[in-house]
Amino acid sequence: MTNRYAEPTGDHGAHTLRVWRGIIVGQDGDDVFVELGPRMQGVISRKAFDEPPEIGDCHDFTLRGQEDQLWVLSRVGTKSLRSWEDIEVGSLVGARALRSTRDGLQLKIGPLHAFMPRSHTGVPRGEPIEPMIGKTLTCEVLEVDPERQRVLLSRRLVLKREREQGNEGGSLRPGQVVQGTVTRIEDYGAFVRFGRGQEGLVHISNISAERIAHPTDILRVGQSVEARVLYIKRSGKRIALGLKQMHESPWLRLDKELHADQIVAGTVTGMLDFGALVTIRPGIEGLLHERESGLTGKRLRDVLRKGSQLSVRVCELNCEEKRLSLSLLHRDGARIRTDEAAATNAFRDWEGEHDDSASGTSLGPLLRRALDS
Repeated sequence: MTNRYAEPTGDHGAHTLRVWRGIIVGQDGDDVFVELGPRMQGVISRKAFDEPPEIGDCHDFTLRGQEDQLWVLSRVGTKSLRSWEDIEVGSLVGARALRSTRDGLQLKIGPLHAFMPRSHTGVPRGEPIEPMIGKTLTCEVLEVDPERQRVLLSRRLVLKREREQGNEGGSLRPGQVVQGTVTRIEDYGAFVRFGRGQEGLVHISNISAERIAHPTDILRVGQSVEARVLYIKRSGKRIALGLKQMHESPWLRLDKELHADQIVAGTVTGMLDFGALVTIRPGIEGLLHERESGLTGKRLRDVLRKGSQLSVRVCELNCEEKRLSLSLLHRDGARIRTDEAAATNAFRDWEGEHDDSASGTSLGPLLRRALDS
């Protein structure tokens, strides 16, 4: 998963063009899991490899998109489909609808042309199919004709299968809560078996709202857990589960507790090339950027380590995007002392116990003495 504090490039779509060096760290069925960096994992189909991939192998990848903090990857230098032999009747493919004709839809599967008869679009008779144009549809391959260089697809069969699965007692829907047992733990997450032999992956980023180094920090094999279904892909072959989603997000009401320029205590929980990650509350992590350090001739990584305690100022808070920017400087540029947050909290506690309006005491000098103590 990419860190939400990754240094912006100015082009939010540029990350899909960057080449990432990744190490294969696990496999489950057709899914191959890849470690791209700290807390940044991806998944790719086993079919993308010429030879069976092995754990520890290194390859170059590009990012195609993200499914709940797990990147969907492509191999560098490979096409979506190398040849007509890559398509099999009965398999599911993603096809982009290009235009409509009198008889149906013209589509493309990667570089290959495809056609979907009107009767297989899944659109009721009499209703227009034009709204499907421009969308990528999950379709079943009906026929492959290399001589005519065309694939025949059906969306109707996919929809029918989904309805049939939805009528089964064990059907799943995103948001549903399931009871299960941890069956396997990997560096990138834990597998949970539930229902009638179904299994889902709880990615490490969805185990706890707080940053953890490894799933075993919280989970163990055989442990019973309650999880929420996040998404279902590949007709149920890939199920993503979440444990932290069972609890209220610590960001939900944070804007009522924090405000800009507030001084708070924090703990360094991670170091980046351009700053440090600082946790100020359980599950609340903010970015302390190099430009907010006030250091000259040194970098944050030269003076801070994981576990370092410090006081920081809230520069910007966006609870909706779960983004928090912090600073080691006051608004006027003065350095914030390490114990300043503790002194400020002590004063607030005193203030709550005394009513200056009744005693006539001026709080300004008291505040200055508290901060200087």
